[in-house]
This record gives sequence, structure tokens and C-alpha cells, in this order.
Amino acid sequence: MAFTTIAKASVNFDCPVWSGSDSTVTVNGMGFKPDSIWIKRYDGNGHPVFNNSTLGTAKNWIPSGDNVGNTTTNVASYTSDGFTLTGNINDTNDANQKYSSACWKANGGTTSTNTSGATNSTVQANTTAGFSIVKWTGTGGTTTLGHGLTNAPKFILAKNNNEADRGVILNMSTIYVADPQTDNIQFAPTGGTIQDQADRWGDTAPTSTLFTVGSTGMINGSSDECFAYCWEEIQGYSKFGFYSGTGNVRGTKVYCGFKPRYIMVKKTSGSENWSVKQTGLVGYGLGGTKTRTIKYDNNESSTNTTVNFESNGFRLTTSDGKANGEDIKYLYMAFAEMPMVGTNGTIALAT
Repeated sequence: MAFTTIAKASVNFDCPVWSGSDSTVTVNGMGFKPDSIWIKRYDGNGHPVFNNSTLGTAKNWIPSGDNVGNTTTNVASYTSDGFTLTGNINDTNDANQKYSSACWKANGGTTSTNTSGATNSTVQANTTAGFSIVKWTGTGGTTTLGHGLTNAPKFILAKNNNEADRGVILNMSTIYVADPQTDNIQFAPTGGTIQDQADRWGDTAPTSTLFTVGSTGMINGSSDECFAYCWEEIQGYSKFGFYSGTGNVRGTKVYCGFKPRYIMVKKTSGSENWSVKQTGLVGYGLGGTKTRTIKYDNNESSTNTTVNFESNGFRLTTSDGKANGEDIKYLYMAFAEMPMVGTNGTIALAT
């Protein structure tokens, strides 16, 4: 069975939902103070908005729109168990609209200087849950940065906050990728295929203390503010990798070692959206088999049932090429609703 050091997933990661308002809304009741918030309206058109406590509330990343750091104050503040949103903004909080989010705990907004790499970085890390936010001033040339985690990150999403370029993802799974330290995919709403480019990650795999960024301005422009989300894989809590589609309605079963709360999937060989499945959306309740497909673009989510969350992973239930085309490779990240078993052999807690 999949043992984990995290008996209660919801003190490190959660996916709150809310109905919008013309005035300020506070989303609370989480088991932690969030440090990274990804918001998406799911009942109509709206851009995804990503915010983190390292950069501050006045700097957003909108992957499907203005890719330079957006200065609209969507997130007004971070609270001890949630966050407060400015009212009357379609993408994050507007009257009678429905919104979803993915929230990760780093270190409660407290950062420190990491001097492990050739370039100093500002880091806040949650080593228990394997998540850190790293900020640095771009060098324009290949350099190393400290990430603050215990083990080498399995999944990194990096971005130059001063350039209108897409973020770049490193997935260190070698199931379908022979040379992951040069292979990368952009965090673009519809574009993005696996590309083999050494200037992204310096043709160097992350270590237990460092990751490398190359000379590309997309994630390391000279004198620019750059940042990265780094995830270490924690058995029974988080999983990162690839799967191969079958083209059948009863499709691929992806073993995670836990029942997922949230998964993000991307076709690696074509221009399809990054899509999210999560439990707990209004009308598609926690524990049900139906989940909306949330697209990280400016479009409304769909209500098709393309995946079932099972006790130890997820199974594709569609032949659609967006998620389960025959012999097509897909990248995914997954986080637990309920880890299967805690470190002492007792059943882990869902809430």
C-alpha cells in the first residue's frame, strides 16, 4: 500500500469554490494559510488568474491573456485560512458567477534567502508537502538556484514576470521522455508540445538542493523578476508523470497511490488546452463520479465526464483525443483528496 508522511492532505492543499459578488468576498475554512492560488471561473468565460504570496497580491499571472505580470488586485489579501477577493472582477469575483481554485501552502508568506546556487534565490518552502516558491533576478545565462526542498523537484513551472512569454514546465518523469532535462512544454492555453531545448533548463536535471535555468528570456531574462513553482513528489499525496492514451471509453488507469482531489492534464503532441478535473464543484459534489473539465483558457468549463476519481488513482472514461487518444502521450499532475495510508499504517484523513 502507498504509505505517506501526510495523513491529512487538506492542511497543505485544497480546492475551495465560491459564488461571486459585486463586493469583497472572503474564501475561508481552509486548513492552512495559502501561498499559491490558481483561480478559474467555471460557469462562463473567464481567464485563469494565478497569484502567490512571494510576489504579492498586486502581481498576477494570467496564462491565457496578458503574460506580463498583471497588476490588477484580484486577491486583496491572504488570511490565516483562506483569502479575500476584490469584488466586481469577472475573472475572480463577479456577481452570481461560480469560481474554483487550487491552493497550495508554502511557508505562510515568510521567505528566506537561499545561497545554495550560483545565483541567490528568495524561497518559501513547505518541505512536508514538497512545495516551494522560488524568486530570483534573471541572469540571461545558465545558472543554478536553490529550491529549498528536501529532494529533487519532479515538476517545475517557471516564468519571467516581465516578459509576455508563456511559462515553461519541467517534468522529470522518464516514462515516455528519454531526456527530461532538455524536454519542456509551455504553459500555454492551447499551444504547447514537448520540445527538446537545452536553453530552458540548461540540460541539467534538478538535484536535492538546486535546479538549473538556461539562457532563455522566458524564465531567466537578464535583470528580470523570475519565479518558479517547484514540487517534489510525496508518496501518497502528490504524483507527476505521463500516461499513454488508449482511445477507448474505458481508458487508461493512472495509479497515484491516493484518491485525487485535483488533476491537471495536457496532451503533449498537439494544441489542446491544459485541463483540470477537481472534486467539490457546485452541482458535481465531492465523492461523485462526474467532474467538470476546467480549461485554463478564457472559455467556460464543460460538463463532460472524462475521468473517474478512484481510491488509488484516476481512470479515463472517454475516447476523446484531448485526454485519451490512442497512443498519445499526456502529461499530468495530481494531488490527493485522501492519501491511502498514513506513515503508521492507519487510514489517512480526508478532512
